[in-house]
Amino acid sequence: MSDHRLPDGTIPVLLSSDTEDSLRREGAAVLAYCEQHPDLGPGPVSDMLLRTRVARRHRALITVTDRADLLAALTAVAEGTSHPKLMRGTAIARRIGYVYPGQGSQRPGMGLMLYRHSAAFRAAVDECEAVFQDLYGISPLAYLLHEDGELEDDVRIVQPALFMQMIGLSAMWRAVGVHPAATVGHSQGEIAAAVVSGLIPLADGVRVVTIRAQLVGTVSQEAGIAGAYSMAVLGVDRDQCEALLARNSGWAELSVVNSAHILAISGERPMITETVDNLTALGVFAKEIKVAYPAHTSIVSKFREILCGSMVGQLDSPAFAETSVPSFGGALGKSITTDLPIGDYWYWNLRNRVRFDLAIAAAAEYGVDTLLEIADHPTLMLAVQENLTTLAPKRDYLVTGTSRRTATDLAEFTRSIAQIAVNNTDFDWDGLLVDGPRTTSLPLFDFPNTQTNDKHLWAPHDYTGKTAQLPAEPEPVAVPRITEQWVHLPRRSLVRPRALAVVDVAGTHGELVEALRAGAPRHGATIVDHEHGTSSAGTVYDTIAVLLPTVADEVDAAVTALAEFLGARSWLPETSGVEDIWLVTTGGEQVVDGDLPGLFPAAAQAGFRCLAAEYPGIAFRHLDLPADAGEQAAKLVLGAVHTAGEPELAVRESNWYGKRLVADESVVTGLTDAELGEVVIVGGTGKLGLDFCAEFARAGAGRVTLISRSGGSPDAQARIAEIAAGGTKVRVLTGDVTDPDAVRALAAELGEIDLLVHAAVDYAASAEPTPDSIRAAAAPKIVALDHLVTLLPRSPQGRVLLCSSLSATVGGRGHAVYSAVNRMLDAAAARYRADGIAASSVQWGLWRAVGADQADALAAISGTGLQPMDPAGAVAAGITTVAENVIVVAADWPRITEVFTAFGLGALFADLKVPETVIEVAPEPVAVAAPVTETPAPAAEADTAERVRFALREVMGLDATEPIDGAVPLVALGLDSLQALDLRKRVENELRLELPVTAIMGGASLDEVVGLLRT
Repeated sequence: MSDHRLPDGTIPVLLSSDTEDSLRREGAAVLAYCEQHPDLGPGPVSDMLLRTRVARRHRALITVTDRADLLAALTAVAEGTSHPKLMRGTAIARRIGYVYPGQGSQRPGMGLMLYRHSAAFRAAVDECEAVFQDLYGISPLAYLLHEDGELEDDVRIVQPALFMQMIGLSAMWRAVGVHPAATVGHSQGEIAAAVVSGLIPLADGVRVVTIRAQLVGTVSQEAGIAGAYSMAVLGVDRDQCEALLARNSGWAELSVVNSAHILAISGERPMITETVDNLTALGVFAKEIKVAYPAHTSIVSKFREILCGSMVGQLDSPAFAETSVPSFGGALGKSITTDLPIGDYWYWNLRNRVRFDLAIAAAAEYGVDTLLEIADHPTLMLAVQENLTTLAPKRDYLVTGTSRRTATDLAEFTRSIAQIAVNNTDFDWDGLLVDGPRTTSLPLFDFPNTQTNDKHLWAPHDYTGKTAQLPAEPEPVAVPRITEQWVHLPRRSLVRPRALAVVDVAGTHGELVEALRAGAPRHGATIVDHEHGTSSAGTVYDTIAVLLPTVADEVDAAVTALAEFLGARSWLPETSGVEDIWLVTTGGEQVVDGDLPGLFPAAAQAGFRCLAAEYPGIAFRHLDLPADAGEQAAKLVLGAVHTAGEPELAVRESNWYGKRLVADESVVTGLTDAELGEVVIVGGTGKLGLDFCAEFARAGAGRVTLISRSGGSPDAQARIAEIAAGGTKVRVLTGDVTDPDAVRALAAELGEIDLLVHAAVDYAASAEPTPDSIRAAAAPKIVALDHLVTLLPRSPQGRVLLCSSLSATVGGRGHAVYSAVNRMLDAAAARYRADGIAASSVQWGLWRAVGADQADALAAISGTGLQPMDPAGAVAAGITTVAENVIVVAADWPRITEVFTAFGLGALFADLKVPETVIEVAPEPVAVAAPVTETPAPAAEADTAERVRFALREVMGLDATEPIDGAVPLVALGLDSLQALDLRKRVENELRLELPVTAIMGGASLDEVVGLLRT
């Protein structure tokens, strides 16, 4: 037995790892274990893997019921081959959209198999049936479950039955934990989409679909048009379609735009059938669909008053409701909003040309990248795929169906679930838990450990005494520039009502705490006393809100408050059973123009974020309120804690914002000789300071003054002499910049400074957070900064550059103090700019020097995806004529995104598109050259034509000996739209070539497809 089951009764056995290679090793290890234990079946293996391991990026999901299939599928994982019971994928954070088709795919008995096999489907359609019976006395379920004989399609029953079917299918997906972030509706499918999104209640959905269907049926019969009209879907573009309509004397209109090359026309049936026959003869896809009235044409406008007037008065809700799951409809090609008149909208839904292409584009812009067609047989997948390919061909979209018309059980639905599970990092495996009593099994003894990947952190020591050879000084390379941006969130996805523990850190937010207690019931939430709200089962709250006190914006006050906050942590209660911990600050972020971030809240949230590494499974999230939140503060806090997916939220002028990292593609200009006349580098004899000095000397600086406490080590002195040999004046001044008197003494020796670089580092920042270590880390950074800016002389064009760290934005294990202090620098730079000082704070990534004598620091960030930067490229990207805060980092961005997504920061990277051409990094020192092993060239691949021919036979189910005429259009061979999509996927996966589906459906033959691939 197993605690987890898929809908078809199979057991999910999940293998996952960080790389393809280690995934194969994972499969081999589990296979070997199973072979050593001949009585072991898939149930205990599934439980062991799902209970003890976190699902990682590269995934292989085996769906089996017996040991033989388990061993065969494990062998396929280990060997990197395929197996019918195996689904592979590379998971990323995804936003799921349900897609609801219109009329045309109906058939009597279309819900029978689902009703027999799915309890979720059965319960949902039974509920719908009861509402239909209560309101109208009709039974769409009879059509849905029809078994024997023919049944005439009556639109007054067909459309309610399709609506009921889609509600049932939606319930099946939700029952396994796959919930929509948005819905997309096509024609009649918009009604079910609106119900599932929460725009209208179920009863109103029943009313809308029934009134719409009855009016259409009645009007059609009374006007004598029943059966006189039809529709057809065509595989042509818009110009071709209009040319067809222009050359025929019958009447028809373009009624549906599914995608650029998949359209539908509606009109007089003789013209429709003639058009279908003509295109079919040419080998172009064309198919009549069962809609016996001229939907989505100008004729519908004659019945406006009937449609609008009859509907509104019968609805429970006279307006669309607010919802966190937007619904994008084909009637307008965009989301349905509360300001739209509900009666008019359902009239537009029947009259307007369906712009499904625009609805898909709007959903994609919203962030939806996984689209599930909610139908027992997919009809829109091809159009969805074409739209997405046109919108963003490089984006990783996933399009799948629910089942197939030929399915006899839930195996097809299970395969669709498996496809989502292996491609979505947010897949909820608990959605597969069996109902009722579960097994209580002991862990499998001596089960193999997770396979890991070797990672060399630094060059090995040369025990032979030979000197390691360093590479020559690299040429300057480009390093990407990234900025923090706050993006407006017009809609937010919400979570279930929370049980919230509120922690008032300094006891200064009594009114807010009481307001939260009073407002929680309106959100369905409860406020729990965290000091006494416990039971024998642990805490009874799932969310914690930490209210940060307000502190004066002075350096000493901010440092003292930070030392107390991060150094004690007495504010953090018991975390057992907690899912989210929110830090609530006021005025800690620069969200809109005019914001000045406070030093303490800015630093506190940066240090707070780092705690996520110490509490796996808990999301540490942040809400920044405006200074004038006042009585609205409680409402905003409750809104935030019920928001899904956003790690960083802010509110300004009643608008919600989420933080994103965005690539800065603007052209930047470096400082000129004149702007580098007098350069002062604080912390100048450290490795970072000396790298800066070398780059400024190369750029033509007049004089560089290096300030340090000690004057530099012998190695530093030698490098200074080397730099000065190039002609730049370099001098060293000693002094403690944390002492204002010492800074005044330095000022007396300096001329007017053109560029002041604050690169002082104190590695107390990497120590355990205590009040003393925090003050020690802040002293050379933020305390000294105030002295440097206010006491040292600057020229009129003088600039200030502060050296911050990427940790200030993303945090890191053991980086709480380091992140907090650097975030203070970022906030200080923004405040200096407001005072007219040209100050920039650059969050640097990993410098090449780190690791040589700071092995612990490198080890702490190993595996995150950060890569050492070349000094020349980093300086060119970070030190420019524009005073701003910027991030300059070289990184493996997919890796760094994956790592920090595990800490709940996935949304921060959602909009980050760094051009691959600029991710160049400095070569690392290598002590011993590894021998080069040449990989033998692969054997010559089979001819492209034969491989495509083989794939075509596979998707069409043809016998291997059956000949295929290469000159006949593929659609004329019987290839349907679903098979075309399958063929496209196979060609792209096996040949690594793109195959436009429009070519297949537009009449291309096998020979033409092969020619297209070869070019």
